[in-house]
Amino acid sequence: MTVNPGPRPSLGRALGETARLIGRLHRRALADFDVDFPTWMVLTLLKEAAAPLPADEVVRELDRRLDLAGPDAVRVLERAATAGHVAYRPGNAPATAELTEAGAAYFAALYAHAREITDAAFEGIDPAELDTALTVVLTAGERAATL
Repeated sequence: MTVNPGPRPSLGRALGETARLIGRLHRRALADFDVDFPTWMVLTLLKEAAAPLPADEVVRELDRRLDLAGPDAVRVLERAATAGHVAYRPGNAPATAELTEAGAAYFAALYAHAREITDAAFEGIDPAELDTALTVVLTAGERAATL
């Protein structure tokens, strides 16, 4: 049970509000590149994979992370392919997706910009305190997932 010392908000409220505000900063950074959040997630997934992924795995992961329905996830893949950022091969067995060379360069620039914008919220905070905060959030997330 969390205890509220004085007029401070609960930890849950503070986490929620902070996530909302940092999320807003992040979406603003994405908008500077004319990218929506689902496309950001596709590019991130494919960058993390560093190899072609089965398209159904990308669709499942978008559903898990964003509650994005299968047909909507496929449309995100198709838009990223049309933009030249993703090589989406629906005709393969299984269908695959991967970052193109241009997509990897685009994602690197987008990522750097997004980090610059969102990292400003953490400027001046002691790195050890940030590490402790991350440990608390990750531990709480792991516990919540098991409940």
